[in-house]
Amino acid sequence: MKKTLFRRAAAGTFAAVAAVGLSTLFATAASAHSAGPAGTASCGDDGTYTITWTVENDYGTPVTLSNIKILPDGGTHANIELKAKGNAEDHDSFTTTYTTTKPVDLRLSVDGLWQDGPHKTWPEDGHPANFTSAKVHLSGDCKPPATPSPSPSHSSPAPPHTPTPEASSSTPGLPVTGSSTTLPMVGTGAALVASGAVLVVALRRRRKVTFTAE
Repeated sequence: MKKTLFRRAAAGTFAAVAAVGLSTLFATAASAHSAGPAGTASCGDDGTYTITWTVENDYGTPVTLSNIKILPDGGTHANIELKAKGNAEDHDSFTTTYTTTKPVDLRLSVDGLWQDGPHKTWPEDGHPANFTSAKVHLSGDCKPPATPSPSPSHSSPAPPHTPTPEASSSTPGLPVTGSSTTLPMVGTGAALVASGAVLVVALRRRRKVTFTAE
């Protein structure tokens, strides 16, 4: 009875260890093929997010990345060919832009198909495996800097308008033409008056003459 129980326990333990070992083996083989998509975002001066996406080959054979999309609505990218891990071309990066005034989470989704041998691929069915990056959070508050409004200029008020006084126009005197007749007329009058006086005196004297008869 004791031997039977021991055998059953030993068999159960072996089965559990085998299951764990097989699962670990397959998990290791599967996880060795990875495209490692990731992204980081930065806010530009124009109020637009720039997201830098990176992909890399974590396996020792070349991989073709296809069906590259930025989810949910960030656009697409052409296929990328990566060399085997350990080469200078085993990783690549590209940028996309995104404008939003609301919070949004972006992801990079890629399909990878490795060429594991002359006639062997991974996945073995020839259908690329999908890899998706972690969320790249855009807060929605990326805005261009506010342009300060020009301060009103405090200009001095213009001085009141003072009308320019017009030059007073004096009435021009009548032009004097020819010689002045005033003095001759005065002289003539005086001469006439003097002559009249002399005449009167003469007449009076004649009246006083007494004729004496011889």
